[in-house]
Amino acid sequence: MIRINVTGFLTDFTGGRSELTIDSSAATVREALEKLWELHVGLRDRVVNEKGELRQHVNIFLDNENIRRKQLLETELGNGSEITILPSVSGGAGNRKPRTVKG
Repeated sequence: MIRINVTGFLTDFTGGRSELTIDSSAATVREALEKLWELHVGLRDRVVNEKGELRQHVNIFLDNENIRRKQLLETELGNGSEITILPSVSGGAGNRKPRTVKG
């Protein structure tokens, strides 16, 4: 069994669930995600692009380690693995000047 955590707006595509489990003997992160996408089809296009590559603004962690530092989606899973899908958060005020509202 593989535990998958989904965060942020991605829960819109999992029926609001942030913790999911899949019964699978997946050998890699990609295989586990393919099983997840069978259950939650809309999630796929938010995580990978049309070539099946991890989107730039999505991070996936395997047992608290970013798979970008490993073999990306081909990273091997161990027993009791936990995958976390984390979309990057952007925006905010930064150095912008506050807007003036004229009445």
